[in-house]
Amino acid sequence: MSNGFIVMGTIWKVDKQAFDAECISQAKYKVLAGYIEAAISSGELLHQQKLPAQRWLADQLNVTHGTVTRAYALAEKRGIVVAKLGAGTFVNSALFVRESNHCIDFSASMQPMLGQQNILAQAMHELANDSVALLQMMAYSAEGINRHKKVFGQWLSAKGIENIPKQLIFTQGAQQGIYSVLQVLTQPGDIVVHEKLCYPGFHKAASASGLETQGIALTNEGLDLVELEEICRKNKPKVLYITPNMQNPTNLQYSQKLLQKLLALSKKYQFYIIEDDVNYCLSQYWRPPFQQQAPDRVIYLSSLSKYFAGGLRIGYMLAPDALQAQLNKHIHAQCWMVSTMNFELACRFIENDSYLQNQQRLEAELNYRQQAFIEMLERYNLVPSCGGLNLWLELPDDINMHQLSGLLLANNIKVRTADIFTSANTQLRINALRIAIGGPDTRPLFYQGVAIFSRVLGQLKEDTDRVI
Repeated sequence: MSNGFIVMGTIWKVDKQAFDAECISQAKYKVLAGYIEAAISSGELLHQQKLPAQRWLADQLNVTHGTVTRAYALAEKRGIVVAKLGAGTFVNSALFVRESNHCIDFSASMQPMLGQQNILAQAMHELANDSVALLQMMAYSAEGINRHKKVFGQWLSAKGIENIPKQLIFTQGAQQGIYSVLQVLTQPGDIVVHEKLCYPGFHKAASASGLETQGIALTNEGLDLVELEEICRKNKPKVLYITPNMQNPTNLQYSQKLLQKLLALSKKYQFYIIEDDVNYCLSQYWRPPFQQQAPDRVIYLSSLSKYFAGGLRIGYMLAPDALQAQLNKHIHAQCWMVSTMNFELACRFIENDSYLQNQQRLEAELNYRQQAFIEMLERYNLVPSCGGLNLWLELPDDINMHQLSGLLLANNIKVRTADIFTSANTQLRINALRIAIGGPDTRPLFYQGVAIFSRVLGQLKEDTDRVI
């Protein structure tokens, strides 16, 4: 897969065919600035490396000198290059690398930093010079600023998610949304059901609410509906928590047929469904939320955490009309109001071309990393389940997940074992790892992690063969 650039010796060249194709829909200088950023973030252009002379690059791409000048200026504005008078323009990639404590993190489900910090810096700079917006944010706004809801509503509509902006509920991350829904719909001692393997934060929210949780096995199409209905007949649960679009951690995608049957059970046994759509999903797998088919039964939760950066705590919710007032009241009781600063910044960058370019770059990088891991694992006859930020790797009986995780950690590689995604009282029969491919920020660090992973698998196989 090409990122549109080529490095030959110390001369950086842009793939002209790819460049021309992208320039059909975007300004040439913006496309070029994006290629510079991608090359730096992937490690193809190194810290303090000099960029090509502007006139030379203009000739190579058959564009004006002014186009290259504007691209270099935009890259400098984003903080990724530095122009030195009389010497040229040089890479400033130190901003791209997070502290790793000498450990390659394949455990935390997050995006690599491929320029999000520069997009945020630009939004902050624009906000600092907008006195009207600053004054608006400094006032109390219990249910959020209407302008923010309008921007988010239009953004969701463009993604194929129908909504009424004034009914959008903002949260400080989807975790707060999960907790608030449980608080509104349940009483201590109630039973809530969930996928047997699921997001650990759900268990924390349920425990804090004094709820009893009951996990349901997954089939190839989604939840085991026979098991679910048996629980419904006996216990009458109030809430079902699912991640149907890209199941966390298995990457399973629920079938439409199963979702329709699930909706029928929800109506029959009168339980609400929490649809958590936080887990990142590559565009070829993404589909509109289940909530769109049943807005009166499904509470939809999502956020920008897995698409941009988790630290901003930007979550949002679409809930049935009957629950709107109670949910707003509960969030108000927890924190009075969500941070309008975070949502102001988000509104500024999601409408910006730089955000779209960044998302395209991230998607290309994740596709590349996914394929690299698949090819490495195939050498050991291992086949992962893919689709987003994570790989789900079910292991053969002769490889124990804890043994492999421990060996990887001894070699400075972090992963997650399957039991992390269960409640404390669950008896787990699944032997698997979740591998988060977005942790390393640069290609060289990612390659290093894949190489170590491969070496550990090879050593483990040798040891197993020796014992046999």
